Amino acid sequence: MAGAVTAASRSHDVVIVGGGVAALTAAWELARAGRDVVVLEAGEATGGMLRRGTVAGTELDLGAESFATRTTGVVDLVADARLAVQFVEPRAGGAHVAFRRGLGRVGRAPLPRRALLGMPADPSAPDVVRILGRAGARRAAQERQLPVDTAFEGGDEPSLADLATARFGHRVTARLVEPLCASVYSQRATSVRLSALHPVLWQRFLQRGSLAAAVDELAPDARAGSAVRGVEGGLWRLAAELEIAALRAGAVVRTGAPVRSVRPGALGTDVVLDGETISAREVVLATGPAAAASLLGVPASSASPVGLVVAEVASDALRGYPVGSGVIAAPDVPSAAKALTHVDAKWEWAAAALPAGVHVVRLSARDAAAGGLATPTEVAAAVRKLAGVHVGPADVRSVTPVSWSDAVVTPAVKESVAAAASARGIHVIGAVAAGTGLASVIPHARALASRLLSHPTPSEGGRHVR
Repeated sequence: MAGAVTAASRSHDVVIVGGGVAALTAAWELARAGRDVVVLEAGEATGGMLRRGTVAGTELDLGAESFATRTTGVVDLVADARLAVQFVEPRAGGAHVAFRRGLGRVGRAPLPRRALLGMPADPSAPDVVRILGRAGARRAAQERQLPVDTAFEGGDEPSLADLATARFGHRVTARLVEPLCASVYSQRATSVRLSALHPVLWQRFLQRGSLAAAVDELAPDARAGSAVRGVEGGLWRLAAELEIAALRAGAVVRTGAPVRSVRPGALGTDVVLDGETISAREVVLATGPAAAASLLGVPASSASPVGLVVAEVASDALRGYPVGSGVIAAPDVPSAAKALTHVDAKWEWAAAALPAGVHVVRLSARDAAAGGLATPTEVAAAVRKLAGVHVGPADVRSVTPVSWSDAVVTPAVKESVAAAASARGIHVIGAVAAGTGLASVIPHARALASRLLSHPTPSEGGRHVR
């Protein structure tokens, strides 16, 4: 949906650059309080990482398809905005991990029931031993007796990979931490820190002196992959309903409106588009990390694109849901895909909507730039390797590729964007500021909107509040 802004000289209370869920959340929050808000989305549709498409005659998610339940942010927003969506739980079955055994064989096993970021609460539990082997489990079990490096408490935090290896041993890192980090956050565990991905777990570790003890305190007693929820009919519906709510509240949402620059203006900040300049008292960036860095004039190293394919597969080999809701692959598993989600195994609504005998799988690319998942032959090979069942090229009826060129947030870009935005009085929301996932992005966007609302505009006194 699009609204028109015809006067280049008009000043708005808030201009939000980007049209993802963070932008729509802030727009709804501000507009319902009476603020004059304009959302500028460069693409032809809002929603950001929530994207829909048609596969096997069924509307499905082509972007994010679930959200973490570690916060109540998503549920609270849906209730407060009265969005017409229905939450659903994943079907029983859980997720698996694929890893290399001896002689080049690939093993598969359900992910540990009680673990966080792949780090187990009890390394001697049978579901952990099945993945690590007895020797790997014995090494991991020593974690509770290891002293905590005093440098950690002084703020000298290692990468997640180095931390997990030092505490639990190499196999926990290689078979659990690395594949989970790659599939969930699209980053190597060598390039991120625990405090950034799970700050509460990091603090509990420093307090307890043991990662296993901290995980034991925080991890839910539930099958792996169940700490998420979805939306009946697809998570894309959340963004669609949120846009409707923002529009009803009075926000203007413009698509096909790429912003070229932001610069100081007479009335605040000027937002420059093609052939048009809009003035704003407050500017909020809700773009990807590279776009935010570019608008703020700070360097940003190019990150690898995030890519996946959604494939329609007609094969009895998938009928029994051989890897439950899906499988993630350790780095040493030779496959172009780092993860597979069996959509109709995970979501009851998808199974009911698809034609009989048809399955849908999502394959996340290990290296989107390198390809390897473009054809039925390549998709079939990835399914065979990850799921361990025979699927042939003829079984793959359609392949829908999806990619995001600006989705991966590195710590360096996050810090430089935050510093540059603060210096210029510009606000930043979305993953580049809040971290990955709706559970983080939505509460952060609402908190920023609340802060902006605490500062009255020059005309606030006479404005009707919706």
